[in-house]
Amino acid sequence: MKTNYKKHILLFFIFFSAAMILSAAAVVTVDPFFQYHKPLKGLCYIIDNQTSQNPGIAKTFDYDSVILGSSMTVNFDTSLFEETMGLHTVKLCYNGAYPKDIDEIMKLVSLYHPDLKEVFLGIDINTYKTPADVTAYELPYYLYDDLLLNDVSYWLNKDVLLDYILKPQMKHENTPLNEIYWSWIHFSYNREAALASYQIPDTFHEPLPSDIYLEDIEDHMRDHILPYIESMPDTRFTIFFPPYSILYWHSRRADGSLAAELAGERKIMELLFSCPNVRIFYFQNDFDYITDLNHYCDYSHYSPEMNAQMTRWFAADDCPYEVTPENYEAVMDETEQWMEAFDFEHYF
Repeated sequence: MKTNYKKHILLFFIFFSAAMILSAAAVVTVDPFFQYHKPLKGLCYIIDNQTSQNPGIAKTFDYDSVILGSSMTVNFDTSLFEETMGLHTVKLCYNGAYPKDIDEIMKLVSLYHPDLKEVFLGIDINTYKTPADVTAYELPYYLYDDLLLNDVSYWLNKDVLLDYILKPQMKHENTPLNEIYWSWIHFSYNREAALASYQIPDTFHEPLPSDIYLEDIEDHMRDHILPYIESMPDTRFTIFFPPYSILYWHSRRADGSLAAELAGERKIMELLFSCPNVRIFYFQNDFDYITDLNHYCDYSHYSPEMNAQMTRWFAADDCPYEVTPENYEAVMDETEQWMEAFDFEHYF
């Protein structure tokens, strides 16, 4: 029997094309990365991919405030922002966020929600002292623009179809919107857990010049942060420095960068205070808290209870950790003196 290869090839391409069309149709309809619409009622959505889902959330969700920052911000419960401040808040966090990550997502936030009420931004000084204009991870920039043609990488993505459309529907898995990106909440928080991942330094280096990071910090602030604060005068920017544990500062003393990092935080405050729509909270001088390792799962990540407490402080009129143009010098002087005098050897 003579085989009709042309017919088989034609059928293959027909079925292949149909499969591609169906796959693309499923992606566009369900839209698990929210490029075209917010979540549809009756469907399940897993939200765990910061680099790919943040841009869609910024474009299509309904919100009047955002939480930005690193893994220090992922355990905020946005329902508490609604409860304490009446804000409809979304998280747009990136683990290990660099200033350019904040810039990339704020481009979309400011474009799609120019009437934003408030931005909550956590600042990690170690990412602001870097010289390179980098992001924490390679970003899928085709999801950060509005060009339909390059969305083919989204439409015909096997992982999107299997992991973000079929799997959630089959297993009835759904991420509550107030719990987006919760991760550290599942860890153990106690002294043993915090110390288990920390290697006590056996070598201590000479202190670095206190101004060694200032030029890079000013560049990051000028290029990635301040333009949004200045161009959105009706939006309040609540900036906060998270409370790393004493282990973090022990490691900074060991590598000689303690005074330089504190000088960098001081410089960031000075630059921010030039903007009238900024509030700043400095939680790193909560000395009782940062020296109690039962609040931590490693040298920097604190328990979700602190996220909740910070939220309540943001809502309060009289938080003891809010810094102002009048008191920030005294706050930073006190912090540096306390860090330098702390008896790390006795502590361990």
